[in-house]
Amino acid sequence: MARTIKLKTVLPYPQEKVWQALTDPKWLGSWFMENNIEPTQGHSFTFRMKPQKGWDGITHCEVISVEPRKRIAFTYRGEATGEKALACAGIHSDKADKLTKGIFTKLDTILSFTLEPTCGGTILSMEHSGYQGLKLVIISLIMQMGWKKQLRKRLPKVLERMTNE
Repeated sequence: MARTIKLKTVLPYPQEKVWQALTDPKWLGSWFMENNIEPTQGHSFTFRMKPQKGWDGITHCEVISVEPRKRIAFTYRGEATGEKALACAGIHSDKADKLTKGIFTKLDTILSFTLEPTCGGTILSMEHSGYQGLKLVIISLIMQMGWKKQLRKRLPKVLERMTNE
């Protein structure tokens, strides 16, 4: 059993701005997680957020592919718990907590972003692959909800802020 999260969104901002929001630690941290990314192949970095029950708050990454202003891919590794997935997705409910309680496994995935110019903006495609086995497929379903929120709500707000600065 395997699953890949695939999302696509059109952003009314130039490719350069979207690239900056994906690869500049300050801007990436303002819509996703605190980080020390550098868009250089081989660069190891971490995403950090407040520790959650069963998770230390750290996701370990390494840039495995980069084509400036067009594509970046990196490993995305850490603990995968139901609590972490819910926290990242911004889901807070007793029912969800009960459904995911006890889900714990290692996360060893690949996250990639591809940018394409379009009339009046940029098409952003995200692919998060490598969810293997039942536990990780369940985690991926929750994480997909989180990714939708990040890419369709939080990222556009940051891009708007970037444009106004």
